[in-house]
Amino acid sequence: MTATPEAVAGELLPVLRELCAGEYAVAIGGSHAKGSSDALSDVDVYLFARTVLPGPERTLRVASVPGACEVSSWGRDEPFVEGGTDFVYRGQRVECWLRNPEQVEATIAACKQGRIQRDPVVWTVMGFFNYVVLADVRAMRIVEDPYGLLARWKAEVGTYPERLRRMVLHRFMQEAAFWPDNFHYETAVERADVIYTSGIVQQVLHALIQVVFALNGEYFPGEKKLVHAMASLPVQPHAFAARVQGLVAPGSAPDVPQLREQRRELGALVAEMAALVTARRGAARGTPGAS
Repeated sequence: MTATPEAVAGELLPVLRELCAGEYAVAIGGSHAKGSSDALSDVDVYLFARTVLPGPERTLRVASVPGACEVSSWGRDEPFVEGGTDFVYRGQRVECWLRNPEQVEATIAACKQGRIQRDPVVWTVMGFFNYVVLADVRAMRIVEDPYGLLARWKAEVGTYPERLRRMVLHRFMQEAAFWPDNFHYETAVERADVIYTSGIVQQVLHALIQVVFALNGEYFPGEKKLVHAMASLPVQPHAFAARVQGLVAPGSAPDVPQLREQRRELGALVAEMAALVTARRGAARGTPGAS
């Protein structure tokens, strides 16, 4: 029988404590914490500490644990911001993320002020958005938190910051609205320039996904399993997830009529989202005490 993520983390606690010095916290994150895990999901264990062993030493230490194999570490050691040590433990894939609490705290403070940062990293389609850190923290299941780090952060991110919501709506609706009536998109469609047009579609849809989460006061959880994450959002365009998937994968070889319909539907989706944003703003202005 496969062990639960908490059981795995509990067995690994002795070695996790040895990977760091000073204040620390350990939690389960990823799909297990977010309620979207399946048979293919790995176990995401988060270790927060200001000082950690260098990557090669982490690899050697974890490799010495009975039942651990295929160990590899990544991340810059100096100055330490984040890194990881990934391995297989008793047949289960484990990704141990290591993060500096100072970076987490700075990110929470920036997001509460409405400051958005998107880093162009290779492991995400549209870059890493800093407010995903807040989503991760809120969803995490605490395994060990002797210094109260995670408890404090969870209290801080429990309510979606209004400044962040306004900035996400403003920035990403602008990005989404740029393309549907753009001349270069129109001519690319007529040329059946599918590489260019598919990039445009992806960019617009990812911007709209940012908007729909902000509309609902929910942190964007990252790019994986978005259909599951969006299913419970009460405010969204009609059949939003199905329409997004239909635009990403139309299901047949690209041709001009198909791309024309894709462009029309994309524009309709942007317009519908814009109407929801306008309605939300109007409702906020009509609420006593709203600014």
